[in-house]
Amino acid sequence: MGRPEVLSRAQADLERGHTRLARQRLVGLLADDPQDLDVRARLADVYRREGNLAEAGRWAFLTEDAEPRELAAFAKQYRSATERLRVLRLRGENPRELGPLAEPRYTELVARAAAQATVKDLLPEPVPDDPRPVERITPKPVAKAPAGDWSLSDILCLLVVFGPPTVALGVILYELVVAAVEALIH
Repeated sequence: MGRPEVLSRAQADLERGHTRLARQRLVGLLADDPQDLDVRARLADVYRREGNLAEAGRWAFLTEDAEPRELAAFAKQYRSATERLRVLRLRGENPRELGPLAEPRYTELVARAAAQATVKDLLPEPVPDDPRPVERITPKPVAKAPAGDWSLSDILCLLVVFGPPTVALGVILYELVVAAVEALIH
């Protein structure tokens, strides 16, 4: 399905009041092209209709129609600039064709994120020199089942698995073999 068709279906969903479905369609379009400012503006509008100011601010951040209260809610929900930059989902690309209001907003966010980032944030977590020892647990030996007579549970299990005729024949053969072996030993 092409972009125009998805946009028209999302619009039809909104007209019917199906904001969840419209949101899913628009997020799918953004997965293909995270730079699409028109889709971001439409997604922000969906979140406005739902009353979610933080997400409206998130998706309107790169557009010209972002409202100050939405941007404030976005900043409140994602406190650090690096986190806000991450959730904009730009896949490492600079946004193209930003308007006169959105471009300085984005540039300021990138500068704040760079100022907040430290070398520690960029490096993987180090392995400690003296890792704590791991407690080893020795399993207890399993007790062997006593040899000899058939228990009721043994016979019932065999009945379930193999059926009555097979189990009856097996028990008779087992008892005959045990009796013959005992007769030879004594």
